[in-house]
Amino acid sequence: MIPLFAVVRVRNRRRQNIRLWLPLFLVWLMLLPLVLLLLPFAVLACLLIHMDPWRSISGSWQVFAGLRGTHIELANAEHHVLVHIF
Repeated sequence: MIPLFAVVRVRNRRRQNIRLWLPLFLVWLMLLPLVLLLLPFAVLACLLIHMDPWRSISGSWQVFAGLRGTHIELANAEHHVLVHIF
């Protein structure tokens, strides 16, 4: 299943925390019409380069599903940023 939420936390040197909960399911819903419009072109491109379109679609789905559990931390001297996708 694709990830539905992301948490972004930013902490600066003065220990001020900003925590944002991002509902990714709303992003997926907004991107759905675009994906449906581009899907025939992607299938046609796969057929033109002799790739199986079903394996390409399946692989894309697996990449998005694999985002679940991603944990990214970035830091420099002033800020510390944490992104957790679940």
